[in-house]
Amino acid sequence: MRLLLFLFSLTSTAIAHAAKPNVLFVISDDLNTALSGLGHPECKTPYLDRFAETGVTFTRAFCQFPLCGPSRASIMSGQYPIVNGVTGNGGHLNPQRMTLPRYFGSRGYWNARVSKIFHMGIPIDIVQGTPGRDHAPSWAEAHNIRALETLTPGKVANFTEPEVVAEYPRLREQWHAVKPGDKNYSMPRSVRGDFAVVEVADRDASLLPDTLAADKAIGLLRQRAGQKQPFFLAVGFVRPHFPFISTESSLRPYDPETTALPKFPSDDQADIPAQAIAKDMNLADDAVRQLRRGYYGAVSFMDEKFGRLMAELDRLKLRDNTIVVFVSDHGYLLGEHRMWKKTRLWEEAIRTPLIISAPGRARGVRCNRVVELVDLYPTLAELAGLPPEPGTQGQSLVPLLENPKAKLARNDAWIYTGRGHGLRTERWAFMWYPAKRNRQEAFMLYDMKSDPGQFTNLASNPKYAGVKTRLHSRLRERIASVK
Repeated sequence: MRLLLFLFSLTSTAIAHAAKPNVLFVISDDLNTALSGLGHPECKTPYLDRFAETGVTFTRAFCQFPLCGPSRASIMSGQYPIVNGVTGNGGHLNPQRMTLPRYFGSRGYWNARVSKIFHMGIPIDIVQGTPGRDHAPSWAEAHNIRALETLTPGKVANFTEPEVVAEYPRLREQWHAVKPGDKNYSMPRSVRGDFAVVEVADRDASLLPDTLAADKAIGLLRQRAGQKQPFFLAVGFVRPHFPFISTESSLRPYDPETTALPKFPSDDQADIPAQAIAKDMNLADDAVRQLRRGYYGAVSFMDEKFGRLMAELDRLKLRDNTIVVFVSDHGYLLGEHRMWKKTRLWEEAIRTPLIISAPGRARGVRCNRVVELVDLYPTLAELAGLPPEPGTQGQSLVPLLENPKAKLARNDAWIYTGRGHGLRTERWAFMWYPAKRNRQEAFMLYDMKSDPGQFTNLASNPKYAGVKTRLHSRLRERIASVK
């Protein structure tokens, strides 16, 4: 009798595993909406465009904090930053938190990460091969990637610190002499390359972290292909995060002489409060073109690695039973409004690509509803047939995967930066900076229908006082709802 019960238990477990879909969660770093499939006039992403044909592309997906650490912690915890407490890159998520991968692991899934999923300092943790601010309890396996980054042999141009490039050959030799995981090795700051472009020969593509991440992920997929246990595999690609590194062939489509400069009026910052302004790097037009070209090349390089990953998923015949998510942690400013990087509430910094492909759901369609990245946790749980995890604060997007025009309970996005809060609706972009120390309260309001570039701040225009009041009230309501 005991033998029969044991065999029945094994059979039931196997059936349960077979019925559960796998999850492949792919996250890019600092990728704004520079995808050709989203209408970008220059950047080319053929593999992501092809992937979009198999799922739903969300055209209005917004991060909850435009900075790597807080955004990733929000996605993985299913909680807003002011709730999970991670509001900077130095923050650690509570080790007791039932994160997204941990939840799947608790429900019978094998789970693993490759490279950056929670926060890692780029390029520091890649150069050192260290896990950064990882959440160790989340994973059955965790694989760090160690690579040269800015020190990779190639053509290097640093547009804000050109003098440091001369140090790279010596630092490269030092790196090669260090054993992986050596705690005594510390990456010099000169290797950061915040405004650096590195062009690597195609033959050296194997030295780059996204190549190594794709290789490791493909190896793990091959290991899992014959297993009955479903998997949750999270793969982090670090490009296009600075330094902007790519190969000759990835850069070739982009002509540095014709790469477009960002467009904005000469008095663009006249109606912008100080809290919303980032440092003007005072870069010459040629440097701006070179940096934008470098970013596009890095995007195209990452895109090709994503394509390799998807091709292997197909080759292993895993595609029909695998939910695939492609997302970025936040966007990125490339000189728009004379600003660079992230941490601000501008559209370029907060809007991200998001594509979800799930068996039996809509294919090759766009969804224009406003969604948040915190919604991914409940969405994946529902797609896998798992019950909601207590404490998650997003809403499931499954209805939109069945009907992209469906209406959800919430149709706006709340974004926080530490300095201020943003609210994004289908038509309006509203920013509120509460009074702090020596700074007065400030507001920004943009009509995204008539002013998608966000050049005319309507917050002080009496004609829009009602809109401002309504959006401010809604934003405060959203903040209060999670405190």
